[in-house]
Amino acid sequence: MTSTDLMEDLAERIAALWPERMLYRNFCPNDYKRPSSFLYVRSAGFEDVNIGLVRWSVEAELELFAATDAYTVESTEALRRNQDAVLDLFGGPSIQVGDRHIPVYATAEAPGPGSAYVSFSAAWTDVRPGYHDPEDPGDPETAQTPKMEHIEINNQCNKEERT
Repeated sequence: MTSTDLMEDLAERIAALWPERMLYRNFCPNDYKRPSSFLYVRSAGFEDVNIGLVRWSVEAELELFAATDAYTVESTEALRRNQDAVLDLFGGPSIQVGDRHIPVYATAEAPGPGSAYVSFSAAWTDVRPGYHDPEDPGDPETAQTPKMEHIEINNQCNKEERT
């Protein structure tokens, strides 16, 4: 599983929350429509756990845009309700992404003028990309690796030969 898989699942869940709204991903145009939202990755990567495992971490943000009134002013109450809906959506201990259950933490600060934000953070441990266990004979790459031969070394020396 990668950070892209997680972001796809987050986007699906948010889009299902408001099917009539546009969800912009990774790019938000200047002429975006209201109400809508903008989901993007702030950081993603992995660090070593051991030779065969890595710890992935993802930080993402959702920017929410509320509808405007006749004076092109957004309702902070509507933004707060939108934030609450997203926080409720990710209130469980984890979400299922493929065959995995990943803990995702959502937080939100008070909405500002024009938009509100919900921040997501997630982390999980997985097999190192490209890693092949040298002890696994069922792994196709490991199966192609030549095996060590049993070699016997005789270190005994005849005393008569040394003189």
